[in-house]
Amino acid sequence: MTTTFRLLGATALTLIAAAASAQTEIRFTHSMTSGGNAAAMDAIVAAFEEANPDITVRQITFDDDVYSDTGLITQLQSNEVPDIYFQWAGFPLARDVEAGYAMNLSEAMADGWADTFIDSAFSSGAGTTVDGDIYMVPLSLDVTNTIWYNTAILEEYDLEAPETWDEFLTVIGTLAEAGETPIVTGNNELWPLGNWASHVAARVVPMADFDAAFRQEKTFADAGFRRPLELMQELHEAGAFNRDMQGLGADPAMAAFFQEAAVMHPIGSWLVGSAGEMAEEGFAYSQFDTPVIDDAAEAPRSAIGTLTGLVVHAQSANPDAAITFLEFLSSPEMQTIWAEGGALSPVAGVEAEIDPQLQAMSDLLANADAMVPPPDTTYPVPVAEAYYQAAAYAASGEKTAEGALTWLDETVAAMGQQ
Repeated sequence: MTTTFRLLGATALTLIAAAASAQTEIRFTHSMTSGGNAAAMDAIVAAFEEANPDITVRQITFDDDVYSDTGLITQLQSNEVPDIYFQWAGFPLARDVEAGYAMNLSEAMADGWADTFIDSAFSSGAGTTVDGDIYMVPLSLDVTNTIWYNTAILEEYDLEAPETWDEFLTVIGTLAEAGETPIVTGNNELWPLGNWASHVAARVVPMADFDAAFRQEKTFADAGFRRPLELMQELHEAGAFNRDMQGLGADPAMAAFFQEAAVMHPIGSWLVGSAGEMAEEGFAYSQFDTPVIDDAAEAPRSAIGTLTGLVVHAQSANPDAAITFLEFLSSPEMQTIWAEGGALSPVAGVEAEIDPQLQAMSDLLANADAMVPPPDTTYPVPVAEAYYQAAAYAASGEKTAEGALTWLDETVAAMGQQ
């Protein structure tokens, strides 16, 4: 009896061990450690594991700063790489592809999966593709610039949100003549105005030329950047900006908008999250995208934004299971959970109960005819910042558009000589 029991016990242990070894574990590293996004991801992982009992998802998390500085690269180069990792679209993803970290997902997404996302998710400016191949499953979107406005002040002057650039200049002129500050921006770090100026440029410069200029394959003059700098100069001449824009910080500028010291504020979708802390109760605001400058342009109704997503490591031990999880994550049902956690979903047709202002951002992205990447996340940062400075010169009146363009090309040319 004792011998039989021992044999049965050994058999049971063998079966248990076999079952355990049959369990597939996906290693998933990211920086969602708190708030609505973390709770939403936990809920999605739990639902996936319930629907796929043979697969478990092990989340390996880092704080944002640690993840960006050392956490991700340590994981990517480790002996036990993650199957899935969180990454920013654009330059970071392209760098991963070149280094051999990112798996080509084009074949996996060729069965209609890619078609479930909004049209701009895989556009040339979205940064989710490299040389036409898909390397990222889009997860979240951020509009990096739209024009927020105080609805009560516009109504006071019987004005409406402009749809064209000429209408925009008329609104600015009316407000300036009435003694209002039409637009407040805090540009001491260059990117707040620079992001918007880049979007303005992308509305009038063909994307191939836009890309070539920032890659230093063409001069900005040859690429057609005189016109966007002229538009910045037009804003200055119309009295659009606060006089201290060059010395003011981004947060004080946003506070000034919420304190009704200015009528409009061009900045990203994160303003919505700051409204609860900075705005008085009852403060009414809305937004409009950069007005159409030229209806005949390549993408007259583009949006400027950053896209983040998930990448399958090229050396993943379980690529099929990783792709199964990513397909599950991007299903409409799971994306509803994700959106209600406070994210802008890149999946088409997701209906979720979210803040009306975030819904407006979602609609803006869904209706955009292209996604424009912020240059400082997509191209060499010194080149991006040179354009940001040139735009600031034109918008502040420190240089004419022609002078700013000459300075820009001379500055970028000097970079190539270093």
